[in-house]
Amino acid sequence: MSNNSLKQKTMVVVFSRILTSLIDLTTAVIVVRVLGKTEYAILGYLLMIYEVARNLATLGFPESVFYYFEHLAKNFRKAFALQTTGLLVLTGLLAGGVIMIVQLFAPELISGFDKTAIIAIQSLLPFIAIMAVFEIPTWPVHNILLALDRQKEAGWYQILTSLISFLALIVPISLGYSIEVAIYSLVGYAIIRFIGSMIWMLLVIPPGEIRTPSGNLKEQVYFSIPLGISSLVNQFNKYADKFIVAFFLTDVAFAEYSVGAQEVPIIKVIPFAVGTVLISRYVQLKIKGSFNELIHIWHKGINKVALVVIPLTILAVVLAPYFINIFETDETSYRNAIIPFQIYNLIILIRVAHYGSILQAFGDTKGVLRLSILLVVLNILFSIPLTYFYGINGTAFGTLLANIINWVFLLRRIGTHLNIPAYKVLPLPQYGRITLVSIIVGAMTYFLSNSLDTYVEWIPNILISSAFFLTGYSLLGSVTKTIKKEDWNNVKEMMKLSFLWK
Repeated sequence: MSNNSLKQKTMVVVFSRILTSLIDLTTAVIVVRVLGKTEYAILGYLLMIYEVARNLATLGFPESVFYYFEHLAKNFRKAFALQTTGLLVLTGLLAGGVIMIVQLFAPELISGFDKTAIIAIQSLLPFIAIMAVFEIPTWPVHNILLALDRQKEAGWYQILTSLISFLALIVPISLGYSIEVAIYSLVGYAIIRFIGSMIWMLLVIPPGEIRTPSGNLKEQVYFSIPLGISSLVNQFNKYADKFIVAFFLTDVAFAEYSVGAQEVPIIKVIPFAVGTVLISRYVQLKIKGSFNELIHIWHKGINKVALVVIPLTILAVVLAPYFINIFETDETSYRNAIIPFQIYNLIILIRVAHYGSILQAFGDTKGVLRLSILLVVLNILFSIPLTYFYGINGTAFGTLLANIINWVFLLRRIGTHLNIPAYKVLPLPQYGRITLVSIIVGAMTYFLSNSLDTYVEWIPNILISSAFFLTGYSLLGSVTKTIKKEDWNNVKEMMKLSFLWK
């Protein structure tokens, strides 16, 4: 694949991920503003259980598409896609069963919740189970489209499914209907997604065998299960701190922490999107033994991602008090969510790459699993005592501390595969320059936003301060040659959106 083709593919995937993240963020804002804290806690808990169950069910099978589409002959790609979908039909049924088990033990798991909230959650969990059965088998479709170099279709598939999901949830709530109606609507979305996805997949997959080579099913299971358990552990880790808050604190604290303890989705999807595109390239170079080229592409991807992720993270932390206003109404305040939001988003500073893509390219799914387990263990060890003594602020700090320690072990693991020291896994000079420029401009933006507080409301403050930060970052970054001419050309090309149509 040429560098230009790879760049076009990356732009499509990054753009679609950013757009779907905007949809997800809009969904969160509307839900929080429309629902009271107890209603929001009910919906948040239901969706949290669904995400955990989905990660249990997918078991890394969607991710295995990238690896095996490169290792299998092209005439077996159809068979592999059908095999993967069939496996997820079975695991989707398993996920539905797990959700029903959660329903039985809900009163013990959320004993701090109001009794009416517990009853509502128990009555709606069966519908969440139905949603899981229909949506989980569709999860590999996006990766199949990417692996077939149908990146534009993959982008549109992700945008359309996110948009339909958004409408299914938001329309009933905005019209004043109950959470129950919104959940019924989401079940309808899952059924529509299942039918549409199966038709789409069968239309685009080239003709070929309907069965994979002997032994491939067993090989795929052995490859995918560590990834799947890792994904499940990561998902549990994503919610481990929230489970701890739900157990030790009240439903109000859970709602406040749920608002604060989330990374800005528009920022966090960028490294994952880039890694998703590049993983096939990593596999190709690993097979050829071209380690120097692999490291070059790996570092180049990190440099490009860091130019966007680091400054936007600093901006989010600096303007956190104003961003939290998005979730507030005259009746509901989320001031207690500000500090958890700031602490939680500092985690993004180390997420300038999709680290798992390198480990997957080397077939090191066991390494992915071990590091995932280490992270959740560290998170629990730090978050429980810190939550007990310092409330939701302590929970957020425990999560940050766990991620930093685990990151160090992750860099060492990647370094062993690339035959380089851990400190060379990241392009530290460029990473450091970007961080320094972002902090300098962020400090100036902090003082500006505080000064504006006296004269303007929070929305104009966000707009003016953000414009100041982005202008200052662009100027200082260009002067220090942190941002290069090639980077500006990429920005212009991204703004034109021509890659969506060519």
